[in-house]
Formats: sequence, structure tokens, C-alpha cells
Amino acid sequence: MTTSSIRQMPMVCPGHNRGIVELQYSPPGPEGVFLMSACLDGTPMLRDGTSGDWIGSFVGHKGAVWGACISPDASLAATAGADFTARLWDAITGQCKTVLTQKHICKSVAFSADSSRLLTAGNTTSINIYDVNACEDTPVALLTPKDSTTTKHSVKLARYVKSGTNTVVSATSTEQDEKVVSIWDVRSGNVERKLPLGSVCKSGELTSDGSILTVTGGDSTLSVYDLDKMERVMQIALPEYTESASLRYPQMDMMVTGGQDLTVRRFEVSTDGSTAEVEANRGHHGPVWVVRFAPDGESYASGSDDGTIRLWKTTIDPSIVA
Repeated sequence: MTTSSIRQMPMVCPGHNRGIVELQYSPPGPEGVFLMSACLDGTPMLRDGTSGDWIGSFVGHKGAVWGACISPDASLAATAGADFTARLWDAITGQCKTVLTQKHICKSVAFSADSSRLLTAGNTTSINIYDVNACEDTPVALLTPKDSTTTKHSVKLARYVKSGTNTVVSATSTEQDEKVVSIWDVRSGNVERKLPLGSVCKSGELTSDGSILTVTGGDSTLSVYDLDKMERVMQIALPEYTESASLRYPQMDMMVTGGQDLTVRRFEVSTDGSTAEVEANRGHHGPVWVVRFAPDGESYASGSDDGTIRLWKTTIDPSIVA
């Protein structure tokens, strides 16, 4: 039996009732690995990243939640909402610590490696940086360039680079915006470097060590950036209609994708960026908006418009198949 002929049975995680648009794993810690989900139902959730078991929900947003993240030590969570707020949560109790009012829809949140800073970004002209221990203070604002003719502007992705708090990377998601990945120096507030993207950003993922950024573009390519070298090091062709892709790290030998064909695909990836499909997993009943590898690379998660998260094994046990 070949790998491509095996249909594995994923672990199905129900609970949401609208589309899941973002997933983020925590780094491994003393209590294990956790998985945060952002959903259009307005109630982000925290799960055990291995079993998929529900741990808790974060209740308070008054609209869709577009982004969600958990701090490296898993003590804090943050969410980005269509209700013009970002929210900082106690990840242990589920209580909201702070509501951060934004000027428009918030789509991206991210902690620094030491959990001392929180980034927020979205349909605004700035990326905001908050001191987690003094969120009431005026945030540092990185002013994103905006042409006077631009009617819509959206930062889809904003992340801290590596372990410090002085460098930020961002990418936008509207046709009017410049098709680049921007590298910011927080101290000067300026874009220090622009890396080619060539298309809008549909989805993006930064490795846990902050060194490799992958961006799923609207041109059906996955762009891979080495942030130590500050250059794009690989472009990988994606299936048509792909909405999200995840590259296994640090091996960078395997990729999973999800998209509007309701299928979660797994590929082997060569060093030159060529791919070979080895598995096509079906089971979702709606478009797959997000896929992410677990930190150990032995499994991966998919989030769909059908309101479910599914956990898939990277190595298939032929005795446990459909």
C-alpha cells in the first residue's frame, strides 16, 4: 500500500461554529504543547496541542476573531478582533487582563520572545507595540506607508524577528499595498529593508526561533525567508486556491497545504524547492483556511470553515486508516 493510497483518520476537534482562520502552537514546555485557535465565531480557544482536548475558551470579543497567539511560556494569550480591539488574556485562568482599543479591525497579534511586548496590526496605518506590563501606556507606533489613493489597507502579518524586541517583520494583504515583506527597526520606526513577495499575503508563519518566515501568497507560491540573511531563499509552487501552507522546521523537508478544495495535502520538499505530493487528506466540509505543523513535526493541524480543527499524523500507521 502506497502512502498516497492511505486515508488516515484525523483527530477531530469540534467546538467552534464558524470558520477557523488562525492556529498557533506554543513551544514545548513543562506542561506540554498548547494550540490556540482564532475563529469567526468570536470565541478563540486553547487546546492541548497533542491530544486536541479543549482546555478553555476566551469570551469577550463582540465579533470575529482574526488572530490569536500564546506567549512562549504559555502564561499569556492575545487575540485580534473585528470589534476594533486586541485583547490580552491570562492563559491559565482565561480572564481578560486588558482590552486594547484599535482604530479599525485588528488581524494580527504576536508576543516578543521574552513576552514583554505585544504587537497588534490590521486595517490601520500603524503596527502598534505595547509593553505587556504597562498596556495603558501609549504604544509605539510603526507607521505603515499608505498611498493617498489607497482605499483599503491591511497588515495581515506582524511578528518579532528572533529573540530581541528591536526588529519586526510584516506583510500586507490587499492589492493596493506594496507586495513586499517589510523589515522594521523599532528604534528608528523605519522600514530598514524590503524583501520581494510579489503578491498579497494570505497567511504567514514564523518559526519559534524567529529565524525563518514563510508567506503563502495569492500567486500560489510559498515564499521562504531566512531572517538571519535577510533574503528570500526559496519559492515553492502551491496547488491552486491554496489559502495556507506550513513548512516543517528545522528539517524543511516537508510541507502541508490547505485551501478551497477542502483538502489537506502533504508534500515532500527538495532543497531546490521542488515538491512531490505524498498524501491528500479529505474530511473537512468547508475550505481549509489554516494549516500548521506541531513543534515536533510529527503531526499537523488544519482549521476549516466547517468549524473543526483536525489533527493529522505526519507518519502514517497503516493499521489505523479509513
